[in-house]
Amino acid sequence: MPAFPIRSARPAVAIPPGRMRHDISEDRILLHTIQTAEAFGALLTNEVLKPNPAMAEPPLHADGYDWMYRQMAARLPTTGDGAIWLWARIRRQTLVELCGLAPGQVLLTCRVPRERVLLSHFGDWHAVLNRHPLIIEHPDESDEAYGARLDRIFEDVDSRVRAAGVALNAEYRHWPADVRTELEDSWAFILDPTNYGRYESWQATVHALHSDDVVQAVRIEG
Repeated sequence: MPAFPIRSARPAVAIPPGRMRHDISEDRILLHTIQTAEAFGALLTNEVLKPNPAMAEPPLHADGYDWMYRQMAARLPTTGDGAIWLWARIRRQTLVELCGLAPGQVLLTCRVPRERVLLSHFGDWHAVLNRHPLIIEHPDESDEAYGARLDRIFEDVDSRVRAAGVALNAEYRHWPADVRTELEDSWAFILDPTNYGRYESWQATVHALHSDDVVQAVRIEG
């Protein structure tokens, strides 16, 4: 029998009422993830859940996921193929809405040691997915000036890729090495919580989730 409680609930009551107290600086970080019933069964059987790349569909933005996996390999003491994705800071109502899209699946509330977790800023993660440079707005910069600077940098990246004889929709590995280095250097910004304010949405990736990481499981009713 698992050491954590398992219950069933509709999305609106799958999460206790009130503000979720996520503190991403804790030694054991509060995390949430929605997993399939099959994945939950594997966790109960094996006492560990690991991603199975052979069972996963190729992600729409494969280059971005590859970058994240490389960051995990470089920054975490653990190893593995792929990642399990969790929420490290999210609004309760947003998590309720996500549960509403996942009837029959299982919401896991976890506490995972900080050293096994790679945090990333959810909003700015989309720069990685779209293979765009991450450009941070200067404190004294107007919206117009920021937009103009953004356009200049994007146009510079596009022109350098085309000048190398590579199509912009080509696989990322074919892009010029200097462009890829500049992009990835800018993306590293999303991995440091000190670069952001207190009320940002954070996601987390781990190589594996162990049964003793789980605090509670809720089977989501339709």
